[in-house]
Amino acid sequence: MPCFDVNSKLGTAMKVGLGRPVKVNNFLTTQNISLIANRNLKKMEARAGEAIKKISTASSNKAAVYAYEKEMDSRHSNA
Repeated sequence: MPCFDVNSKLGTAMKVGLGRPVKVNNFLTTQNISLIANRNLKKMEARAGEAIKKISTASSNKAAVYAYEKEMDSRHSNA
C-alpha cells in the first residue's frame, strides 16, 4: 500500500469528496486552519488523481485476472 503525505491526502479528499479548491478552503476555515492557495490545491489534486488512477488500474487488472482464472478453473472442473 502506498504511503501518502498530508498534501496527497488532501488532494485525494478533493478528488473523492470535498470538491473544488473553494470548498476545501471553506472547510479549512471552519477548522481554523490557514487557507491554501488554489494553485497549490490544484497541484495536490492532480498528483492525487495520478496516484488514484494508477492504483485503480492495478486493482482492476488484478480483479480481471482473478475472474478469468476462476472462470477457467470452473470450466476445467466441469469438463
